[in-house]
Amino acid sequence: MSSHLIEIAKQKKQEWLNLRKNSHSERKNWAKKVEELYKQIIEWIKPLEEEEILKYELTQEIDEEKEPVSFILGITFFNDQTILFQSEEFEVVGAYGRVDMEFGLRRLMIILKDKESDWIFTERYGLEKTPTYDFNQETFEQLVTEFIESFS
Repeated sequence: MSSHLIEIAKQKKQEWLNLRKNSHSERKNWAKKVEELYKQIIEWIKPLEEEEILKYELTQEIDEEKEPVSFILGITFFNDQTILFQSEEFEVVGAYGRVDMEFGLRRLMIILKDKESDWIFTERYGLEKTPTYDFNQETFEQLVTEFIESFS
């Protein structure tokens, strides 16, 4: 076996190990960002939980290597209507990561454009460009208010 082949193989192995290490680090960073978002949302809904209007549950989907691949926050109201947050893989097209929010017939994409940006959201209706809005306590409360007002 030629030394040139061995050197190329060793170099590619090291590149692969470095990529895997960086990817693992990025996954941990993404998980931390999602956990921070969910903690903030839980803080926002705390008064409704105290009034027994809703309850919430945090879960994780784990892959075969025992690594979390998806973080889920489920909010269930007194009438069994739900809001479900589910993290998608980080490094989605055009953003650092995305969390989907489903409630009623609506589905929002909560987006982190890059590691250090603030969360924004959009509601996709089709292939056309849709507007984005800051995802903060005020906009979250507005969305939840609209959802609760739709209860029959």
